[in-house]
Amino acid sequence: MRKLTAWLIVAALAVTMLLAMPAIADEYSKFVNKDKLNAYEEPDPDSRVVKRLKGGTQVLLSGNILLGSKYTSILLENTKHGGQMEAWVLTKYLVDDMPPAYCKHQWGKWVIIDEPTCTHSGERERTCKICGTTKTEKLSRLEHEFGKWKIIKEATCVKEGERVRTCKLCGYRQEEDYLADHTFGKWKVTLEPTCTEEGERERKCKVCGYKEVETLDKLPHEYEWKVIEEPTDHSTGIRAKICKVCGHNGGEEVFDPDGTLRRNDRGDDVRTLQQLLVDQGYLNAGGADGIYGGGTEKAVTRFQEDQGLEPDGVAWPQTLKRLRHDFGPWQTVKEMTRTEAGERVRTCKDCGYEQRETIEPQPRFERGRRGEDIRAMQQIMKQLGYDAGGFDGIYGRKLDAAYAAFAEDRSLVAEEGVIRPADVDAAVNAWLDALPDDEWKGESKGGAVDLALTVTPVEKADDSGMVTYNWSLTNLGTGHCTFTALLLTFGEKPDFRSEDLVMALDGVELKVEAGNSASGTFTADMDWGEGNLNFAALAIRDRTGGKWLSNVVTYENEAEVTTRTVAPVAVDIDVNRLPDGTWPVAFNPGDILSGASGIYMNGVHIFTEDHYTLEDVDALAEGDTIMVEGEPIVVKTIARDGGVAINGGLEGDGGVELWLDEETGDYRVSGYDDMATYTDHGVTTLMIDEGAAYTDSSNPQQTPTMARGAEIVNAIVNAEEGASFNAYNTRVTIEGGRVVAINHIYTP
Repeated sequence: MRKLTAWLIVAALAVTMLLAMPAIADEYSKFVNKDKLNAYEEPDPDSRVVKRLKGGTQVLLSGNILLGSKYTSILLENTKHGGQMEAWVLTKYLVDDMPPAYCKHQWGKWVIIDEPTCTHSGERERTCKICGTTKTEKLSRLEHEFGKWKIIKEATCVKEGERVRTCKLCGYRQEEDYLADHTFGKWKVTLEPTCTEEGERERKCKVCGYKEVETLDKLPHEYEWKVIEEPTDHSTGIRAKICKVCGHNGGEEVFDPDGTLRRNDRGDDVRTLQQLLVDQGYLNAGGADGIYGGGTEKAVTRFQEDQGLEPDGVAWPQTLKRLRHDFGPWQTVKEMTRTEAGERVRTCKDCGYEQRETIEPQPRFERGRRGEDIRAMQQIMKQLGYDAGGFDGIYGRKLDAAYAAFAEDRSLVAEEGVIRPADVDAAVNAWLDALPDDEWKGESKGGAVDLALTVTPVEKADDSGMVTYNWSLTNLGTGHCTFTALLLTFGEKPDFRSEDLVMALDGVELKVEAGNSASGTFTADMDWGEGNLNFAALAIRDRTGGKWLSNVVTYENEAEVTTRTVAPVAVDIDVNRLPDGTWPVAFNPGDILSGASGIYMNGVHIFTEDHYTLEDVDALAEGDTIMVEGEPIVVKTIARDGGVAINGGLEGDGGVELWLDEETGDYRVSGYDDMATYTDHGVTTLMIDEGAAYTDSSNPQQTPTMARGAEIVNAIVNAEEGASFNAYNTRVTIEGGRVVAINHIYTP
């Protein structure tokens, strides 16, 4: 009742004042200029607080503000019921403009009001887009923009001179005293470095005699290998690197006896080893690629086991000696059948050693095997009326029992725990023979069922001679059918009703249009039987139950396609013991030094030019990989016209060109302007013979210069400005461990 009375009094007062005083012009929004302002349900501080307004909040007025009124009616968003609700706030805390103290300023861009110079600072300002507040900021003076120094009085390295320069902006003159740089002579070695002690060199200023001293790195040890433990023909030895000068032991290593080959080796010796393994049946034909990989290692291990040697997969001299038997032709001592293994033997013509080999029929499945071929056998046994268990694709005792019962009914012999090729043949042929002739439709030529089969070998034969194939079957017709088996036979003209069947695999439902394909993989022995390997797919028509064959696919028993990786010929050198010859090198001119022991080259990088064997490059084909400067390049195209252009050559995308080096008989990379590629073998120090000659023909516009002996240091240090000495343009000739010639040649 009290609130209602107060409300009536305020309302009456408002009406009276409205009639008595003129109203302020219509205003529709105001800003709060108090940190917190209560909005009341009624114009009364005792009424409920509807919302607390923060300083700077913009509120909407519900009407005009009456002069002298204590409270003003505003509109607030009604978050509970939607729309707006009326509330009351104290009029004195509402203003027309945003109070700067509460403004979240939105600054405009800086405007320069006073440009800075190099003599006085400047000023800039920016204005808030909301409240109009202006902010100013001092700008630092600019740096003087000086011209070049002008010498007033010449200086030396001991006597000060004077110089001046002037600011281009304000004319300010800067004067200073200065000293000139020292004028040094040539470096002279005062203490020769050794492999145990650092050396020292010095140079003096020609004007004041100031001496600059520099430490020279220790020389590398002059190592030579010393054998600690001799190797045998079937084990490694131990050797150490011993410095000839100070006796320092640079580390020990195991080393193989001469002729040993092991994993990751490559080259003609490896290719010869592999061919011996191929000839003796330990490695598949086509495996002689010159790279000692996992397959070669396994083949060597099997040979060693058969020979009673330590089976470690390393081709020791002992192993190689055994491999090099001069065998006669294989003689069959027991013929292989589809049920029993055969045996053959050959004899070494020199020592009479006999090598025997078992010839197992394939495919031969042993208990525990898993796969689609086992699932197919389980299903075939079921269709023939024998319980082989579930179709889980695992060869267990139930499949053994099912085939044993099948064999007994047909007077066949079954071997427990083994399914032989003849067992597969018998089961599948029995299943096919049970099909009525009127259900066997033969190969489809179109219509409701039209089966298209593709078969592609996906990898070369493994060590057992098995090849993996991808297969895909598509129903091109308009009717449904279920793919049941993939049939394989050997022969020139396949007849899947009468010939032995090698393998059968079950499949899936083939639907029309979407989802009308089945695919998978299988393995088969390429060398079993005679003639080609033939494939066909068998499917059952859903409604009629008719049997339909796909097209017949034939895979000719040709050598499998393999890919190769060709790398530069490996060069094994000790840069601290360079053999006689000419070597590409790289060094800095300042590292040609003269001391008490003579002239020497400090910190020299030794290179060899990359070469590829004639055999490797001639055998390169699309799909192979060639390593160039450590990076693999996959051969997409290859053209041979004088040279070898890979992937379009120099003008192609990522291409490379190889040209035959007539002196070495190998190929080398040929870049623009006949630039070869090189391999860096490390850094060393080379002593220069006192009679050595230096020839500089690097500038074709000038007559070549020559220098000998001690003159070489000056000639190289004073070489044309910007001259570089690298593997592309510098060669040194070594004789007896010393440099006898240095050639700096022209490279475009």
